[in-house]
Amino acid sequence: MSQLLSTRNQAEVERSASEASKITLASLKPAEIDRYMNPPRDTAFPLEYAFHLLGDVRGKTVLELGCGKGENTIALVSRGASVIGIDISPELIEIAQARVHEANLEASIAVGDAYHTGLPDESVDVVFCAALVHHLDIKLARDEMRRVLRPGGVVILKEPVRFSKLYSRLRGLLPAKEDVSSYEHPLTRAELDLMTQTFVVEGTRYFRLPFVPLAFRVLSSESRTPWKTSNWMIRNFAPLESLATAVVTRLRKVN
Repeated sequence: MSQLLSTRNQAEVERSASEASKITLASLKPAEIDRYMNPPRDTAFPLEYAFHLLGDVRGKTVLELGCGKGENTIALVSRGASVIGIDISPELIEIAQARVHEANLEASIAVGDAYHTGLPDESVDVVFCAALVHHLDIKLARDEMRRVLRPGGVVILKEPVRFSKLYSRLRGLLPAKEDVSSYEHPLTRAELDLMTQTFVVEGTRYFRLPFVPLAFRVLSSESRTPWKTSNWMIRNFAPLESLATAVVTRLRKVN
């Protein structure tokens, strides 16, 4: 591994350790399952839509890259998949393993590298990847996903994006979030295009206009109104897609 990648991975390990240090198993809410079992195509929520694109995974092998604390792992197993969860953080993997055990479920969860998963060629049916690629060297991660996918297999991708240069400048004026490494940033349009190269792109949708997080400063975090309003605006005024801050898509390997 090059020095740059080693440095980049170390930054992610440190960021994840900081995130994990603020978590105890007792403080974790039970992972949500019901909303991800059969979400509708027109859902206003990006993660629900990712699970919609997932389709029927009963009996299939799903590689969850960047499984983190294991929330999505539990939903994937509950949908009948044989799940391999990989994350670069030992601390987060420990939490994910304990969480799956407490739920009386089974999954293969281990510390691993998105660039070198150690899995055989063409050994998985689905790569489920939520909010990970924007931390990584995109081409290397993309090529590893393609390598381990069987022909006809898919990547389910959910990522933050920032296509508007004006919004990027305005966002730069706001305080930085905690537990953010110097390498991560929302994907630009060019970076998203790089990620989707060599795949057939299916079902792409954009989510979350910039007002959504601002609305939660005055509304309950449980409110669905900002998400639904944003979804309605994007679906009815296509140019607003350029202001969206999240994308969900399915990438199919055809050869």
